[in-house]
Amino acid sequence: MGQKRILASAAILVLALMVASPAVDLLAGESGTETTNFEEIPSVQYDLSINSTEGGSVTMPGEGVFTYDEGNVVNLVTTPSAGYQFDKWTGDVATIADVDAASTNITMNGNYSITANFVGVETGDVGIKAGDWIKVTYTITGWPAGQAYVEWLRLEFLGVNGTIANVRATLRISDGTEQSDTGPVDVVSGSEVPGLAGIVISTNRTTGDSVYIAGWGNVIIEGEATRTYAGANRTVVYASFSQDETEVTYYWDKLTGVMVEISSTSPGITATAKATETNMWGATTVPMPWWPWIIAAAVAAGLVIFFVRRRRKDEDDVPQGGDLSPQQPH
Repeated sequence: MGQKRILASAAILVLALMVASPAVDLLAGESGTETTNFEEIPSVQYDLSINSTEGGSVTMPGEGVFTYDEGNVVNLVTTPSAGYQFDKWTGDVATIADVDAASTNITMNGNYSITANFVGVETGDVGIKAGDWIKVTYTITGWPAGQAYVEWLRLEFLGVNGTIANVRATLRISDGTEQSDTGPVDVVSGSEVPGLAGIVISTNRTTGDSVYIAGWGNVIIEGEATRTYAGANRTVVYASFSQDETEVTYYWDKLTGVMVEISSTSPGITATAKATETNMWGATTVPMPWWPWIIAAAVAAGLVIFFVRRRRKDEDDVPQGGDLSPQQPH
């Protein structure tokens, strides 16, 4: 085993020398007085021109003209302004991975000019109203013993002006204290406060739509499902993403856009927050099945018929003339 390791190390060393000193003659028996000159072949480079329409900007790599080597894959990230959302990429988009994604990439195989397009969002896409509130309760495993943690979070929407909601967030800490703060959240473009990121999005988002979450960037709605929150069955949309060894999944109520669940998993710690109380919808009432009523009606009808017949039989057994004394044998 030791010999194999020595041979492997020797081979790596030779390769390193060849890369570091390509002019060194490693062929045995040749004179060392001759040198070989290598002419560096310049790489092919292309220009990428990036623009955006009103309503947002390209934050990575920026806007303007950039030069890249042929074959480079360039990440593209957009950020919408308040009241806008990303629409699509236009221009020389043949090598863009996904023209409908706010965060994507482009492969440089030529000179390209591309534009990020944004569209305005109507206030009708806001599903919350002043006075709405929701409370989510946390479940945490792996948290260090003796350290305080969040027990629940209550979100109160104090006012809504266009796509901007004024939100009061109250945290209940395990040490018995509460922390509260108030701030604006753009329902459409996302909050600029990472602590409130993703608490509410536009209504009726569907699979493939892009949602901007401050601190995380643009994420794509992966699908929808029916789940129970605050005592009611709700249709929700969800998105999962990761960053720095942390896996995160958001669930939003489709009709209102409000966050109803968030879970995160990082090395050694798992946390889930689920909506347990709200005034935005009522608890689901399970309807009484129809068949027990049919059975009850049938039983009641049978009992009525039985007692009517029993009464008639008793009346038929009573002697005529009203003499109820026993009949004497003759």
